[in-house]
Amino acid sequence: MGACIEDGSAHARSIYLLVSLILLWCFCVVCPEEWERALQSLAGLGCKANKALSAGQRLRWCEEPVWQWLLGSGGLRSAAWGIPGQSPDQVAAWVRDNPVLRPRPGETLNINRVEPDRSRFTFLASVAPPGRIINPLDRETIRSERMTFFRPQGLTAEDLFQAIRDVYGPEIAADLDQAVEVIRYPSPEALAGSPGYTLALAIQGVVLRGNQFVYWLELTQNPDGRVQQGQVWVFQEEWLPKVEGELAERFPLQVMTR
Repeated sequence: MGACIEDGSAHARSIYLLVSLILLWCFCVVCPEEWERALQSLAGLGCKANKALSAGQRLRWCEEPVWQWLLGSGGLRSAAWGIPGQSPDQVAAWVRDNPVLRPRPGETLNINRVEPDRSRFTFLASVAPPGRIINPLDRETIRSERMTFFRPQGLTAEDLFQAIRDVYGPEIAADLDQAVEVIRYPSPEALAGSPGYTLALAIQGVVLRGNQFVYWLELTQNPDGRVQQGQVWVFQEEWLPKVEGELAERFPLQVMTR
């Protein structure tokens, strides 16, 4: 009786192995591209994503192992779904799964980071529009998202552009890369006529209009010439007149034809 059971089990295992081999062969033949991608993903485990960032050339808070980028979020392709115009719950879910923002327990729409080198980073998704705070029409829609940066070793405009690409993923990165400049401040004339350092001229920024969103980037120069602080806003085009009006009260603007 025991021998029969053992023979039956061995026979069942043989059938299972044969079926598995047949299914594996079919997968390799019918879907060779998927098979190749699977092998590449396995080969890449443990590597660093975005070598430029992990080497300290960009923003330190974007460094993560490849496997962290792949689990749970479907890779960076899903990163574009936590954007202005969505509900707070939708954006909170995106923040939770975002491999760059990496929220800590209790963080939902507001992220705060302080690194050992004293670099600081914040992210805030808000129901308020960009610029001066006004009472929102409702609290059911995220109207703006803001990132702020402080880097003792220096901050560049490219750092701000790269932060948007990293946080929001390829869809928004493509929109940013084709966006057109609509506002620059201070105007070139104001900078050319400046006798020296003033706070009004030390804060310099651009506003870019894409097909999906408007991107407002700003850097602040220290009296010694170094740039260590900056911020980024991402918002919908309906709030562009508000931002332009508020900037015009503070800076001499160069406004491009829209």
